[in-house]
Amino acid sequence: MATKTVKTPKLAPAQDPVSQRGQKRRELIKAGTRVVLERVGYRAMKVTDVAAEAGIAVGLFYHYFPDLKTATCEVLSDFLDELASTPLPVAKDRFDVIFAPTLVTVTAFEEHPGLMRCLVQVADEVPEFKALWNKVSTAWTQRVASSIQRQFPEAHLSEAFSRSLSYALGAMVDGLMNELYVQGNADARKLLKTPREVAELLAAIWYRVLYLENPPARDLHLTAPLIAMKAPAAKSAKA
Repeated sequence: MATKTVKTPKLAPAQDPVSQRGQKRRELIKAGTRVVLERVGYRAMKVTDVAAEAGIAVGLFYHYFPDLKTATCEVLSDFLDELASTPLPVAKDRFDVIFAPTLVTVTAFEEHPGLMRCLVQVADEVPEFKALWNKVSTAWTQRVASSIQRQFPEAHLSEAFSRSLSYALGAMVDGLMNELYVQGNADARKLLKTPREVAELLAAIWYRVLYLENPPARDLHLTAPLIAMKAPAAKSAKA
C-alpha cells in the first residue's frame, strides 16, 4: 500500500523497425540510454554518450529515435513498469501489507538513484512525460485512498480526506528516499543503513498514522523503541 506500483500508461513510441535485427538494435540503444541516464542524468547526457555505451555509430541512434527525449521517455516508462510488476510476497499481517511494497520502492531508489532523479528531471522538462507521471501518481493515490476508506467504513471518510492523507503519506515516503539516495545525505545514510531499515521505519510510521497503535512487536527491529513511545498522561487543570 505504501509504494507507487501502478501500471504505467505508455507514451506514444517512435516507429519501431519491423526487422528482428532492428528491434535488437533499438533495445541496445535503450539499454545504453539507461546506463547514461543513471550515470550523468537527463540534463547532462549526449547522443555521443549513448552511442558509445551502446557500441553504435551516432547516426544509427537517429535511425531508431528522433531525439534523446524520446529514448529517455521510453526508458523511464519501462522502468516504472519494472517497479509496478515486481512480485510481492504474501503479506502475513497488515503491517506487511505496507512494509513489502515499501521495501520494493526503497530498494529501487538505492539501486537506481540516477534514474529516480531523472524521473523528476524529465517530468520538469517534458510535458508529455509530466502528464504520464501525474497520471501514475494520481492513480496510486486513489488506490491507497480507496484502501483506507475500505478499512475504516465506520469513520465515513470522504474521498477528499482519504486522498489528502494518501498524498501526505506518499510524500513522506518519497521525501525520505530522496534525502537518502538522490541527495545522498551522509548523516541520514549513517542512521539508516539498509533498505529494510528504511522500509521498516516508513511502514511503522504509516501504520501508526492509520491504526493509532504500534505494529506488532515481532515486525519491529530498528523501530522497536516505538513500543515505548506513548503520549504522556494529561495533567489535570488546577482550580
